[in-house]
Amino acid sequence: MGVFSKYFARRQLVAFSEIFVVAGKLFKDPGSLKRLLAMLVTLCQLIGAFIFDTPITPYKDSIDMSKFELVWADEFDHGFDTTVWQGHYVYGADDTQLRDTAYWNRKQVSFTEDGCMKLTVDYKENGPAGPGYYSYGMETNPNKNYSGDHTGYEQLYGYFEIRCILPKGAGLNPAFWLLTDGMWADDTDGGLTGAEVDILETNTRYNVKSPDFNSIVQTIHVDAYDEAHRSENQGAFYADDPYNKFNTYGVEWNEDEYIFYINGVETARTSFGGVCRVPLYLIISIGVDERVASNEFIPASMLVDYVRCYQYK
Repeated sequence: MGVFSKYFARRQLVAFSEIFVVAGKLFKDPGSLKRLLAMLVTLCQLIGAFIFDTPITPYKDSIDMSKFELVWADEFDHGFDTTVWQGHYVYGADDTQLRDTAYWNRKQVSFTEDGCMKLTVDYKENGPAGPGYYSYGMETNPNKNYSGDHTGYEQLYGYFEIRCILPKGAGLNPAFWLLTDGMWADDTDGGLTGAEVDILETNTRYNVKSPDFNSIVQTIHVDAYDEAHRSENQGAFYADDPYNKFNTYGVEWNEDEYIFYINGVETARTSFGGVCRVPLYLIISIGVDERVASNEFIPASMLVDYVRCYQYK
């Protein structure tokens, strides 16, 4: 592995080691024809992930939800709860801030009759800050209060999950992530007192002919955002038609490691940076870059059914 590490990322080396695990299971007990075909597909995907860093379909163990209890959730049945949510870098209900290629404003959030939050990216000629693309990011940070009644929500360890449909088209980066203000500390210590845990992100290409179409990425960031910054991408993983169907994306976080999931099936696990030892708050956002100019689906929406946080029993 030491020789390979000069040429391959950690996620590719993990795929390389898993090739032998899956191949061993294949020859030891291929099982039914359906199981045999599934294992062959997984084996081919792992080879592709090692050589070309292409996505794989989650195939590992399913999460054991019996060890958790639900401690907080937003089912989005009652609109925008300002006691919990507020703007991420957007300082009030009517504030507008430029983030990369789009202005962020809360008017981009709406709610459906069947209890979903709708976060929409749109181009507006007469937007609050003038012509341009508009999006939004929202957080549960309890350490800042931009709305008067905000108390927020943060949690140490447990399982965190979102159920959503992703927005279509180029230039969009929908995300569900965990963060703490300690991530900005100058005296960095790995991820122990500050980390960013990206449970769901996409690339902004949106190329239906690309091998990574319908996949998402999951990443850990530590040591602030300046020169000392380090990150570890866990890889790209396929979801089930995520631009048209609801999928769940989650992370289990304990004092030993982070374990990532899609639809309850493990995708990756890591203790990169030293596992965070302080509570993290939640963020939902849609980043926008210059590729949005070619997006034929604008206005495009991220539809969120729920966000749920579980704690170990």
